[in-house]
Amino acid sequence: MLKTLILLATIICCSLSGLAQKVSLYKQFYGSYDFTMLGNTMNVKANGDPSSCDILTESSATLNLANDKKVVAAYLYWSGNGVGKEADLNVTLNNVEVQAERTNYMFIDNQNTAGYFSAFADVTSIVSKSGEGNYKLSDLDLTKHIQRYCGGNYVGWAIVVVYEDLDIEDNLVAIYDGLEFLDGASSTINILLDGFRITNAANSKIAFLAWEGDESISAGEELRINNFLVSNALNPSNNAFNGTNSYSGSKELWNMDLDLYQLSNYVEVNDTELDIKMTSAGDVVLINTIVLSVYSVFPDATMSLDSYKNYCHSRTVDVNYTVANHKGNHPLKKGTPIAFYINNELIGTAKTDDEIAEGSEITYTITLEIPKKFGYRFDLVANVDDTGNKKGIIFEIDEENNSSNINIDLTRDCPIQNGVSANFDGQNDGFDLSIYDPNELKIYNRYGTEVFRYGKGYTNQWVGQDKNNKPLPAGTYYYVFSTPYEVLSGYVYLIKEVR
Repeated sequence: MLKTLILLATIICCSLSGLAQKVSLYKQFYGSYDFTMLGNTMNVKANGDPSSCDILTESSATLNLANDKKVVAAYLYWSGNGVGKEADLNVTLNNVEVQAERTNYMFIDNQNTAGYFSAFADVTSIVSKSGEGNYKLSDLDLTKHIQRYCGGNYVGWAIVVVYEDLDIEDNLVAIYDGLEFLDGASSTINILLDGFRITNAANSKIAFLAWEGDESISAGEELRINNFLVSNALNPSNNAFNGTNSYSGSKELWNMDLDLYQLSNYVEVNDTELDIKMTSAGDVVLINTIVLSVYSVFPDATMSLDSYKNYCHSRTVDVNYTVANHKGNHPLKKGTPIAFYINNELIGTAKTDDEIAEGSEITYTITLEIPKKFGYRFDLVANVDDTGNKKGIIFEIDEENNSSNINIDLTRDCPIQNGVSANFDGQNDGFDLSIYDPNELKIYNRYGTEVFRYGKGYTNQWVGQDKNNKPLPAGTYYYVFSTPYEVLSGYVYLIKEVR
């Protein structure tokens, strides 16, 4: 057993670095909202006990929620040892089958054959229907492979429940998730939250869902918020992750933590950021979920694509747009990211150059080069508070009003060329349709006879020649070409210089 423990500790020390999924904002709620949590372990003892390798496949926990509180969201997290086929991504909650919607993995060997997993599922429908009372998670079965993790094993689950509370207002509930680790080699996790202003410190709180923390290992283990050393009745300042449950009062939440801290001693009114730092010099701790609740004021960024200027025979377009903060009760900070998309593909980014005050707006212009594959007519979509991956960095009152779209035509007010000189002086030498990228072009003489044809890939290849590449006489010719959007026709003069 001792040899197994030493080997596992060595692998964790040397191989985990760089494999973590950063804990980042998943979802936020602003208004008359609050949250609670519930969950349980499936270990029967803490690691180090002779029975620590024994695990269950089900356990229960109680949701305490007043009857008049409406559930608006519930998110289930479960985690344990195992990767690949070892990870159990299908469980049962109150006799309802649940399948993982998102997963995180962390490997503890160079071959990626051993490690940890965490899984997520939205269980709002189940919790809304069941309400307050007992919840049983079952069919989480890691028993077949748990022995090879003996000494560093864990398995458990938790639910974050967001509910409506009409007795409060202007409250932010923000849920962060991922899978980051602490141990002797990677001893610090630092998360900075900003973009808000706290208006009532007394009722602010923060909760952590963490795995594999041990009461018996506490070297260098601290949780600091705004550089204040944090503790509560169950979590001493020198052993933050110690297998306890703030919601049930249990000190036997083996190898996991559900820890709640009141923030009133660590934040002040008008604070605009929260600096969270977690450290460990020995104990392996996996941070899965953080939930923040603060009374605050926020901006409300909105985006409007107002107009555009196109340039004939060019794929360049200047787009005028407005970023506003009309309904916000806090300034929108300078440097707020903006992303531009066509068909969900990122084609450009920008940032606000100024702070935008409450009730204000600022108009900007961006120049975009449009890839040929998008044609000459398309819908341009712009999102404010978007870093280019459709994720934001700013807390807002409303996260659903950040987008705008406009239909752009690169040929607007651009007449089709009506003359070809074919003297190769660099001006009007060929019949230039490159902006249209036609499927096919046909040229007819004045008698209706087809004299030239070109298929896909035409740009400006017609310079007054016929199908046999022989010069055509000067005169009026008629064209027909098709694009993915339309069929266009008209006339073009072929001019021959008299020498």
